[in-house]
Amino acid sequence: MKSLLVKFAASVAMLLVGSISVYADSIPWGYSASSPADISASTSPLSSITFTGASGVASGDSGIIIYNLKTNSSATDSAPDSFSNVPYNLAISLTDIKATGSVVPGAITTGIVNFSGLFNATNVTNKSLLPGINGWTSVPGNTSPTEASITLGSADTGWRTYNVKISSFTSPGEPGGAPGSIQAIVTIAPGQDPGGSTGGGPNGTPEPASLVIAGLGLPIFVLLRRRMKKAQA
Repeated sequence: MKSLLVKFAASVAMLLVGSISVYADSIPWGYSASSPADISASTSPLSSITFTGASGVASGDSGIIIYNLKTNSSATDSAPDSFSNVPYNLAISLTDIKATGSVVPGAITTGIVNFSGLFNATNVTNKSLLPGINGWTSVPGNTSPTEASITLGSADTGWRTYNVKISSFTSPGEPGGAPGSIQAIVTIAPGQDPGGSTGGGPNGTPEPASLVIAGLGLPIFVLLRRRMKKAQA
């Protein structure tokens, strides 16, 4: 009997892991990052950094490039510019594609996550830029300076929580040189709507894993009861 229970538990664990993976892989979503105004050097307006927002469509947990960075400068070697903790603000809009097909009121199809940072660079000229240490600053409501979450969906298509985590910041090179980039990792999990009902399956229906486990558990339960009756007899 113990061996049977161990096998049953292992089967349940495998089904749960598999169902979570299938759930995340099957979620289509879109993203669009806004392009803020160029930030200017601390020393003069002759140098600036351009943040160009990216957009696209992904499916399930994904790593994406959300911004490309470019250096602009007309400063000369004799009078280079510098960036000293120059602030910048970023906004990324996420769209839950399944929710766009909702036919019930209260659907939340899009939402925005915000991040703020500080840019640093020295010896910035029309042919040079030495990147410094760039940091992130806290935004109210975010999990951390580099992580934010938002819940999207509807009652008939399910609710999903999108977690956006900044994974890397690559400074741009000199004007005309290699561009920089900001990358993020987006993960998706079943969410909860503002009314408090759990998400995942539409209209509160159980997830596939729950149905499978219930179906698997019933014959196991019947078999165990039969063995117990035989043992008592």
